[in-house]
Amino acid sequence: AAWGGREMSTEGDSFFVVFESASDAVGCAVAAQRALAGHEWPGGVAVRVRMGLHSGEPANSDGNYVGMDVHRAARIASAAHGGQVVLSEATRLLAAPRLPAGVSARDLGFHRLKDIEAPERIYELAGPGLREDFPPLKSLGTQTSLPAPATPLVGREGDLERLCAALAAPEVRLVTLTGTGGVGKTRLALAAAAALGQAFPYGVFFVALAAVRDAEVMWKTLAGSLDVSMDGEPADAVTGYLAGRRALLVLDNLEQLDGAAAAVAALLEAAPGPVLLATSRRPLHVPGEHEFPVPALEVPGTAGVHDVAASAAARLFAQQAGMVRPGFAVTADNAADVAAICRRLDGLPLAIELAAARVKLLSPRALLARLGHSLGLAAGTAEAGRPLRQQTLRNTVAWSYDLLDPGAAQVFRRMSVFAGGCDLDALAAVVATGGDPAGSDPLELVAGLQDVSLVTVTEGIDGEPRMSMLETIRDYALERLEQDDDVDGTRRRHAEHYAAVAEREHDQLDGPGQLTALDRLEADLDNLRAALTWSLEPPAAAGVGQGERAVIGLRLVQALTLFWYQRGQATEGRRWLQRAMDLASADGGEPLARVAHGLGVLLDTQGEPDAARRLFELSLAIWRELGVRDQQARELNSLGIAHHHLGDPQAARPLLAESVAIARDMGNKIRLAAALTNLGQLESVVGDFDRATQALQEALTLDSEQGDVFGVALDRQSLALVSLRAGRPGEARDLLSGTFDYVANSGNTPFLANILELSAAITAALRDPVRAARLMGAADAIRKQWGMQRTDREAARMEQYLAQARAAVSSQAWAAELAAGRALTEQEAVMLLVSPGQAHDMPAEQSALGEGA
Repeated sequence: AAWGGREMSTEGDSFFVVFESASDAVGCAVAAQRALAGHEWPGGVAVRVRMGLHSGEPANSDGNYVGMDVHRAARIASAAHGGQVVLSEATRLLAAPRLPAGVSARDLGFHRLKDIEAPERIYELAGPGLREDFPPLKSLGTQTSLPAPATPLVGREGDLERLCAALAAPEVRLVTLTGTGGVGKTRLALAAAAALGQAFPYGVFFVALAAVRDAEVMWKTLAGSLDVSMDGEPADAVTGYLAGRRALLVLDNLEQLDGAAAAVAALLEAAPGPVLLATSRRPLHVPGEHEFPVPALEVPGTAGVHDVAASAAARLFAQQAGMVRPGFAVTADNAADVAAICRRLDGLPLAIELAAARVKLLSPRALLARLGHSLGLAAGTAEAGRPLRQQTLRNTVAWSYDLLDPGAAQVFRRMSVFAGGCDLDALAAVVATGGDPAGSDPLELVAGLQDVSLVTVTEGIDGEPRMSMLETIRDYALERLEQDDDVDGTRRRHAEHYAAVAEREHDQLDGPGQLTALDRLEADLDNLRAALTWSLEPPAAAGVGQGERAVIGLRLVQALTLFWYQRGQATEGRRWLQRAMDLASADGGEPLARVAHGLGVLLDTQGEPDAARRLFELSLAIWRELGVRDQQARELNSLGIAHHHLGDPQAARPLLAESVAIARDMGNKIRLAAALTNLGQLESVVGDFDRATQALQEALTLDSEQGDVFGVALDRQSLALVSLRAGRPGEARDLLSGTFDYVANSGNTPFLANILELSAAITAALRDPVRAARLMGAADAIRKQWGMQRTDREAARMEQYLAQARAAVSSQAWAAELAAGRALTEQEAVMLLVSPGQAHDMPAEQSALGEGA
């Protein structure tokens, strides 16, 4: 209040506040951070709040601000850390003349933010009373989004210089770092990417592929890292996004990936512009590939203290040893032992790091004795087929494992089931079980492993710690799990935990926490896929029974159906649901009914209403037999939608009416609202606008009472369509604007496509053909990218409605605007949608338009 701020809304523990001037916003943020830092909190704890500032001109919708400027402000804030104030270039320029005394704006460079196309230049407020020791911002596609190494790169100065020069050469499109596991390929790639960030204006993207085993998932992972849609044909989405953009992609760990060479070649051919930096144990043999072998570190040639201390391997050993024993240095007393250790480990960086961690307990001489006595660095008969350095690394990992106490060893083995890392809750649920020596405190579970560099700890999307293993170490841990532990039980607990995670986040996908829920599911997508694979595939002969696994798999697919729909992954979702159908069909009953419903929803979304109808009929028959009326109401509603999309309103009406009757009789307001919405849409199609409005208004009231933000948006869209068909396009435009807040902030791309189409039809009726064509082009692009096909009936209706607008301009002008709309990103399409149009409110002929119910 002191700075003239106005609180607009809250979500969770975040506040959305607006100010009349940028300088007031900066002054408020500085004062708030100082007050929070200076307050005496109970128990001496610190309360740290992250703050992000952006200035713009958002649209006003029902007393609230919506649009990309609001979204940009939220993403800028989410990139910050607790206690930090960051601001956009726009805010910095406005506030610069009146910054608080002693406060300055420190340039943090360009950053790519989630869901925002263009890189954003971000600044940090610095000055008295403000913390300044923050990690890099949590952003996408810049050097600051690269995994942050805990220590400077040691012993690779020459390699780094040569690699940067190779990547900067204009004719170079692909550089592959090759070498044995643990030699430091990833570490060198990260250093080069960080050094070259400013040379790639469209960003630097780190793509971790260690958990990926086939080209299809590789394309999906690339799409996820680039923040483009992962449905339809991910390869087309990735190459379409990268074409003409000078970006650097670090593709980490390709050797285990079937089809990696073909995928990389296809990417280079289809998308001129990006430069690829790959890491692999072997070259890809792709045309134009520049192989960059990464050697082991230079080992000391003599035992002289000066020569030993100057060698790359010994410098790394000293650096890592100093982290566990402060003040450690190479001296005359230990130089010979350090040199011998580095030579025994063949200069492999990972082996040196693991060994150096034991200096906390052992002197270099004692460590050398253990290396020679118990690790067996010379390959035995069983290891003879392995490369020498791989044998060395394997034995080093084995030695570190042998030094663990039983509880830590058990944690190490069981952590191998996680794909892409895990958070503390997952660790506690999967690794620690009743009576285990590991105990129950998840932080204690990993402390010993992190101490010997067997796991890494990073910050997750919610600021909580996230644990992971290097893939080479994880492979060894998985072998030991299969040999010495309860592998089936561990995988069962893993799948059960992620089924519970999916169910929990599913409940948030239609509420205010939708974006957060989607981000959390994406963060664990590799784990969810691993859980689906285990639970939906036949078990080993002596493993957990198929029935128990199938139950978990059925829970997973039911909970993830809405995620697959909203994130545009219907194709992948269909594949998992079809596997689940094969399992559920044997027993029938409730599981089959639920899986059939989910598969039907995705089929209908992808323009296959007849196939969806058959699945809904199967599900309805099961629910009728079981006598579950609530599910009958849901299935009748879905079946009515399918008939509606098939162009059979006479068949759809009684189904929707029965759904309404059951839901009303049961007092289930959620089911009632859904059925009324679809019944209203149907009445709108057949031209009974009074009955349509009555049903939709009741649905809107119910959805508002329940706080169903998507339901409210869908009702308003449907009412706008009624007004349009009734010849009131001005009224339709005003009603549709009530959906813009949801569209701009929900991430629901299928709904965005429907709103763009309806807006195009309304704009055409308001006689603004240029804007109508561009809106339609934007809708076309989203449908193509997501694999959302219009039915022939829907396409005919759209063409009928746009015909008059098309005729009002030249064919060349119409085609140009359509192409311009198709070239927009989703974020740019949202900005086009919420920006004011140029049309006048003029009457239009009544027409019909297909809608996504």
